[in-house]
Amino acid sequence: MKRSAVATIALWLLFSGPAQAVRAQTPSEANHGFTGIAPLEVTLAYSADRTNGVAGGCGCFWLSGGRAEASANFPRGIGIVAELTGQHGSNINSTLNSLSLVSYLFGPRYTFRSSMRLVPFAQLLFGGVHGFDALFPTPAASVPNPDAFAFAAGGGFNANLSSRLAVRVIQGDYLRSQLPNAGNNRENHLRLSAGIVFRFGSGMISR
Repeated sequence: MKRSAVATIALWLLFSGPAQAVRAQTPSEANHGFTGIAPLEVTLAYSADRTNGVAGGCGCFWLSGGRAEASANFPRGIGIVAELTGQHGSNINSTLNSLSLVSYLFGPRYTFRSSMRLVPFAQLLFGGVHGFDALFPTPAASVPNPDAFAFAAGGGFNANLSSRLAVRVIQGDYLRSQLPNAGNNRENHLRLSAGIVFRFGSGMISR
């Protein structure tokens, strides 16, 4: 009886440890504890952009539009993001002028994963911006559809609803573009957005 009891306890110790480890990493547990994240996320969001027209002073106005974003997530909170944002403004500062911008950015993101339902992240993206629906002045002449370098730094919060769905509660970014503006050819943007995050992949990545 004593040997049988010892053997039973040994077998329980041998198999229960790995079983508990596997159980802690299942998608279900990661979802309930909000300690994991899907390998791929796609975000669709509304975006508003507060920007300046020319150098020296603000002359600020709002653009609005949409943002599509895809991110690949890796262990230890590291990820890579690609985003495409299109925005438009009309009757800018009551001048009947309009402006449209499309930005395409790519770069790293760090997600602060924890057991909390609200998950913060920060990112730094680089790429370009395309302007149209307006004339962009240069020292020689105005150009109608310029492309220029741009970068953005910022972050936000996702609220987890399930292992496959989250809400982008708020995201704020500082965007610097370098389109022609008859001044220093630099524009400062404050971008705000909110939307829905769709998650894809066969498993969850833990913290």
